[in-house]
This record gives sequence, C-alpha cells and structure tokens, in this order.
Amino acid sequence: MNPFGELVSLLEIPMFPTVPPFATEEDERTSSFIPLFYYQGEHFYLDGTEFGYRVDLTSNFSAALFTRLRMADFPEDRQNEFQEDGYAPGVQLRYQLSPTQKIELEAMNDGDGNGYANLTYAQNFSWDDLELIPYATATYKSADFNTKYYGLDQQSLDGGIDLSAGVDAWYHVISNFYLYGKAQFKLLNSGATESRFLSADSQNEFWLGFAFRNDKSQMRQTNLKSKPYVRLAYGFATTANLGEIIVGDTIPDKFHNHMTSLFYGHPVSDTLFSLPMPVYLTPGVVWHQSSEVQDDSFEFILAFKTYYTLPIPWRIRLGVAEGLSYVTDITYIEAIDMDPGTKSSKLLYHLGFSVDLNLGDIFSDSLKDLWLGYDIHHRSAVFESASQFGRFKGGSNYNTVYLQYHF
Repeated sequence: MNPFGELVSLLEIPMFPTVPPFATEEDERTSSFIPLFYYQGEHFYLDGTEFGYRVDLTSNFSAALFTRLRMADFPEDRQNEFQEDGYAPGVQLRYQLSPTQKIELEAMNDGDGNGYANLTYAQNFSWDDLELIPYATATYKSADFNTKYYGLDQQSLDGGIDLSAGVDAWYHVISNFYLYGKAQFKLLNSGATESRFLSADSQNEFWLGFAFRNDKSQMRQTNLKSKPYVRLAYGFATTANLGEIIVGDTIPDKFHNHMTSLFYGHPVSDTLFSLPMPVYLTPGVVWHQSSEVQDDSFEFILAFKTYYTLPIPWRIRLGVAEGLSYVTDITYIEAIDMDPGTKSSKLLYHLGFSVDLNLGDIFSDSLKDLWLGYDIHHRSAVFESASQFGRFKGGSNYNTVYLQYHF
C-alpha cells in the first residue's frame, strides 16, 4: 500500500448547465466552472465536491466527517447578489453492500443551521474503459432550509423530501486522461414547490469535464521516490494581471501590501502522463500583513502541485499548482479589482506558477534538498464563470520568493 495515499485524480473541470426552478423572464439555463479534486489517503479524502475524514468501523461499515459543495441553483443574474453556494458540513454513515454497491446516510446543514439529510443508493458498473455509477437519492429538507433557499426568507415553507436519480460516467481516453459526465433529474419536495418564486417542480442537471487520474492500464505506485517538503515564502502584491506578470511586466502595489506563506507538500505520485513529474497534495496558510489600507488577515489553501525538472546540469524546476483558496477578510489588492457594486467572495480558485533552482547543485551536496524559487500566488473568480465563487470578475496576484526543503 502506498503510505502517502493514492492519487485518484488531479483535476476535473466540468461545466454543468442546469435549468433553475426559479421563475425568470425566459427559460434560462445556467452553467458553472467547478474544479474538482480526487485523492484517497488512509483516512483523509477528496471526492470531487466533497472532502473529509473517514474511519472504518467494520469491514463494510464506515463513518466520515465531511463537507460538500452545495449549489443553490439561483439564476445567473442573481448569483452574485445571493451568493448562497458554499460548503455544507455533515456526518456520513456508509454501508458497503458489496464491492460495487453502497448505501449512504448523511446529516448536513448549510453552515447557518438550516438542516437537511440524504439517503443514497449507488452501484458501479465497469466495462474496459467505461465506468457507470447510477444512483438514487432521497433528500429531506427542513422547513428552515426551504424557507431560506426557495422562499428567499420572504415566504414561510414546510419541509419535504426531494427525489433525485442520476448517473456518473467515466471514460478512459489514454494514459492519465479521462472524460467525465453526469446527468441528474430531481423532483422537488412539496414544501419547496409551494414557493411563489418557483416556476417548476423539477430540474435537470448535466456535467461534462475531464480529469487526470491513475492510469488504469499501469500498476499503481507502492513506494514513492518523491519526498515531502515544507516551503516558506515572502511576497508583495501587484496590480498587474496574470498575463502581465508571466511576461515580466509586474506593477508593485503602491501601498506595499505583503504576505508570508507556509506550505506543506505531501507526495501522491512520482509521475504524470508517465512523465517524471511528481505530484503533491499541498495545503498552506498565508498571513496577509496589515498596512495603511488593510488589517491582518489569513488565507487557507488546498491544492495539487506538479513539477517538471529541466534536464540541465543545474537542476531547475517548473511548477504549477491548482486548488481552492479561502480568506478570512478580502484583501485591499483584491477589493480594488472588482467592479463597483459587486459582492466579493472569500472562497476563490487558486493557481500557482513557480520556478526554482536546486542550491545543492550550485554550492554543496549538503544542500541537495534545498530549493530557492519564485512563485506567482494567484486568486481568481474565473471571469464570472463560477457560481460557487459569486460569479464576478476579480482576484489578486502576489510575487513571492521562497525556500523549499524536502525531507
């Protein structure tokens, strides 16, 4: 068994069109960009829109503390106003009926105490490069939940049970590259359909995307050569956009806003597309220092990062990170980038682009595990394409330098 856990998928970028049940001037379809991540460790896991900590209670019964992205399904032109998409915490009990069948019972709330519960049956079917996972779910939504999300806190509604059925599909194209699709039909509960704001009692949802997963034609790695790392960085904000920074045209922030970050790199694979590109699960914390225009605040990141080492005598690595970022307060450099009247989001998409040099190749073999590097620290709302980020245009960039030590 790989002691570092298995890399199930690096990245999935589905666009999901859906018809919201809310009354609009026309039959409006909405779509969103959602980066999803898959990783299975001994207990900690990432499963698409969900992540959590699972414990096996018996050979076929397990429990998990988890949180899952919940989509509120408002029309696109109201999503920045409401911003009710978010991660909902909960407890899950799973019973594995067989290697391909499971039943899950979940109790969850939206973070504001509005509760709901799910009962799901799912089964896996596999044929060579194709995997289908049909499922059926009954969801109980409390009166408080329906009042907030369907009555918009303007009409009191009763609770009720949603019924939904769908299928997830995975298709192995080549090597680590997979296509992903999902189709789901949902029948809304009787409490929700009493809302004067709804024009339909059901909705359809479709997902289409791609993913990098373990190559099913290859043996999974059991012993990794890649070492864990810690990375300490310091940087300054810039008003330049990502494209300007990449070509070297950086513009320092006139208020000299700075940040300090600390990341841990947990190796999950030595290769990507069979290339020598190690992949890490990398959580991090950022301290945004106070200045004359902002107070101290913190940023928390969960991302995957991969490196490619150039084949030259002095080892130079190029790195790309992708994940999610949450800030306790919106920073000044991010606030000034938004259009007037737009609501910001504390949860945004994270990208990192780095280049570093091995110090052992230059000075002494005793420094062979130490790297000096430069990293672009980027937060993005993905150009109004993501409902879970508040569907607005904005973000921030920092130029950082770092020391990274592998141990």
